[in-house]
Amino acid sequence: MITGLYTSLLALVLFALSLRVIALRGGPGLGWLAFGNDRDGLLQRAVRGHANLIEYAPIFILLMLAAELNDSNPLVLHSYGIIFVVARLMHGYCFGFLQHSMILRAGSTVVTL
Repeated sequence: MITGLYTSLLALVLFALSLRVIALRGGPGLGWLAFGNDRDGLLQRAVRGHANLIEYAPIFILLMLAAELNDSNPLVLHSYGIIFVVARLMHGYCFGFLQHSMILRAGSTVVTL
């Protein structure tokens, strides 16, 4: 099932973003993930990167599943899946790990839409 593959990949991205938020909140054992100077600003950005994935991924997965169940072309499904995962990686990295990157932020928005 193609949808399962991309759901799993998105779950891995969500896991990484979750670990980053936990580390910035002071989670024991994850201090090495909390690199950076402005911990509060980084935490707010990391939370938004995490939340944004939570907001977009479910509807994408449902729409992809509906398309797959209606016998859409597998190549098209893989294309959409790859594009969406790359966009979410760009956004997650931009918000979860960087202070600022307009290229990744704007690029992820355009690619997602």
